Amino acid sequence: MLLTVTKGLCEQTPGAVSGSILNRFGLAMGIVVISSVIIFLVLSLYSKKNRSNTNYQTSESDILKTPKTSQQAIEFFIHKNKLT
Repeated sequence: MLLTVTKGLCEQTPGAVSGSILNRFGLAMGIVVISSVIIFLVLSLYSKKNRSNTNYQTSESDILKTPKTSQQAIEFFIHKNKLT
């Protein structure tokens, strides 16, 4: 196909090509910025929603305490994940 293209079609001034590239790059970066802001806002709202629904009723000493036996570990896992 490149061999059949007429001579005038492929000839462009260097300024037109670089302007086109800069426009495309600017458009792509603009879309990236807008998408990042939208994702940040959605995740912030999701985080606020989940933070308000959690009520931590375990004390700090219970969280930092290491279970001594496998039975204590199982009970702690069930209690922590509210499986009861």
